[in-house]
Amino acid sequence: MFGGIVIHGEKKGRQFGYPTANLDISVDKTRLKDGVYAVHVLLEKISYPAALVIQSEPKRVEVHLIGYDGDNFYGTYLEVDPIQKVSEIESFDRVTDLQKKIASDVLLVRDFLLTA
Repeated sequence: MFGGIVIHGEKKGRQFGYPTANLDISVDKTRLKDGVYAVHVLLEKISYPAALVIQSEPKRVEVHLIGYDGDNFYGTYLEVDPIQKVSEIESFDRVTDLQKKIASDVLLVRDFLLTA
């Protein structure tokens, strides 16, 4: 388990319909390899299923809370409990391919967490 403060990012996930919370934490401190993970995130004492992205280049740690439709929570501390790696990070030349990959990863995470 690890945690971090939510900071502003590039807001690319939001453009694709999957807003993410970027965490102010070093990739190394997560002790996870690059990839997409099914996780539980604790936000203000409520646990949410979420998709976690760990990427070394460019360095980023971000989570998409599945089913969260509340206000933004910049500056809030989130606890992340990794459960299972579900996918690898891939590069795409076309935005539509990236959008499909994100949708697929979120579906994998949702299915894993809600049926486990």
